[in-house]
Amino acid sequence: MGISLIEADATHRLIRLYIRYKFTIVKYCRTIVILLTFLFMRFCSFVTLIVKLTSVMDYINIKNEVDFRSYLKKFREKGFHVIALDIEAECNCHAYGEKLCLVQVFDGVNSVIIDPFGISNEALKLLFEDPNILKIMYDAGSDLSLMKNSADIEIKSIFDLRPATELLNYEKKDLHSVIAFELGIVLEKKRKYQRYNWTQRPIDGDAIYYAINDVTHLFALKDIILAKLFAKKLFELFILKNLQVQSKDYTRAPEDKYRKISGYSRLQDDKKAVFRKVFDIREKYAKRYNIPAHNVIQKSDLINIVKKPKFINEMKFTKRFGPDLVKGIQHDLKTAVRTA
Repeated sequence: MGISLIEADATHRLIRLYIRYKFTIVKYCRTIVILLTFLFMRFCSFVTLIVKLTSVMDYINIKNEVDFRSYLKKFREKGFHVIALDIEAECNCHAYGEKLCLVQVFDGVNSVIIDPFGISNEALKLLFEDPNILKIMYDAGSDLSLMKNSADIEIKSIFDLRPATELLNYEKKDLHSVIAFELGIVLEKKRKYQRYNWTQRPIDGDAIYYAINDVTHLFALKDIILAKLFAKKLFELFILKNLQVQSKDYTRAPEDKYRKISGYSRLQDDKKAVFRKVFDIREKYAKRYNIPAHNVIQKSDLINIVKKPKFINEMKFTKRFGPDLVKGIQHDLKTAVRTA
């Protein structure tokens, strides 16, 4: 059947209109696509923010000993016996010494943030040292050392998932990479909070969100890792490695703090005696003014003072130190070098 003149004319008109306005049509289509993409991305960001804020808000916040003991009482009454556990601490980054700053717990139902500043160490032991509460942790060694040496608390009944990553040959073994690999959940990178000041109050909401997420997913991660260990007949070896983590004595010897400084072990015995005096002077001032020890004297300068006592006059001190304080430190250092 042929096309009528009217149909042909209409088709011709449509073609001419398309040719005339095609660039305008394409332009508006692109604009619409870009706009829809932008709105979709904003919507995704909004949803992520809502989920994030909900996660941050949905936790038990314990700030004093009464609430802490009450939580433990309810925990036991419910018949719970397993928690995911992590801590945040100050380690000579913003203040002097090591200090427990935050405890994060997930009990399978509730996320819990515990502020240890309002709770005695003896009370904290009711949780950390209770052998009847299994504590799922990740790479617990540094936490065990910090708790023992800064608070005289020994964490008991640990189930450390970190040794499993060695046995199962994970390519990336940090917690967030393992969670991403096994659970498909991408968490905030730890690098952002490695230098966060956990001593400050109130703690930033994003920091709390990060801290909670370090324990929220450990239950699910445990189940997946255990299944893999059983399947590969590695469970017994995993248990052995866990026992080795817990049986280690984390008490630091007095000499350890000196050995950590690069160059100390290569000094002669008489120079080591000088070094220890210089080191202790640095500790004295850092503790007195509650500042990181390296803000008083840099680690490399400790060795320089021992090898070249005249270096004391060349040292650069932080601008926060007034001239009288600088003179006091220099006087103590010169006395230590002379009398060693």
